[in-house]
Amino acid sequence: MGNSIYHTAQLYDDIHWWKTNDMEFWVNIFNEIEGEQVLEVACGTGRLAPCLLREGASYTGLEIVPDFVRAAKKKLVNYSNMVSIIPGDMCSFNLNKKFDLIFIGFNSFLHLLTNADALKFFSCVKAHMHNDTRFIIDIYIPSPLFLYRPEEVRFPVLEYIDSQTKEQVFVEERNSYSSETEINELEWFFSTKDKKDFDRRIFSMRMYFPSQMNTILIDAGFKIIHQWGDYFRTQINDGSNLQIYDVKLNQEKFDV
Repeated sequence: MGNSIYHTAQLYDDIHWWKTNDMEFWVNIFNEIEGEQVLEVACGTGRLAPCLLREGASYTGLEIVPDFVRAAKKKLVNYSNMVSIIPGDMCSFNLNKKFDLIFIGFNSFLHLLTNADALKFFSCVKAHMHNDTRFIIDIYIPSPLFLYRPEEVRFPVLEYIDSQTKEQVFVEERNSYSSETEINELEWFFSTKDKKDFDRRIFSMRMYFPSQMNTILIDAGFKIIHQWGDYFRTQINDGSNLQIYDVKLNQEKFDV
């Protein structure tokens, strides 16, 4: 992950203080499933785990960033008998277990930068599914207004309070999008009122459009049960900002 926003848990949690609007969605999904075994892939610092654990989930989180793994374990120590945080790569994991709900939330799927990586991930997921497992992907829909902004222009993206220094930090963003690779290269510039550009972080995300997601999921052996455009489970439409896929195994194609 290098010098990215995904390198240290403290920075990640500080930046994403605002992200709470999906919690009720995941709780409702969990309460609908038959069973309690939950796998969150790319679980980060354990942001979503507590709300599921409080509902009675037996929760497993897979995460590749070592500092995130440490932070998640510390955050969830009081649930030690109900939770397992496992270091691992979402393209090559084998937990020797089936789950009732598997999900990858808050755009983490966009870190799979090629179709080959996505298919490796799907293969791993399928190996952990039974016939009734629900598998859910939550990503945003790319906007051309975002992708094709002037490359050298910075745009304000967020503000947060640094939990160590207690300073207010302002983040600006610029990006460079390749329509050939469909990869968006992002740079974030961090400033306080007294220190301009005291930090810079870079990261890449693949831009998956709904038509691509439909095709790649079906080709990978899944049956799309629902395709939502928000956390209220509105059917996806031209005005949607999100694309949330609720899928199961296509039994005619399932072969692992």
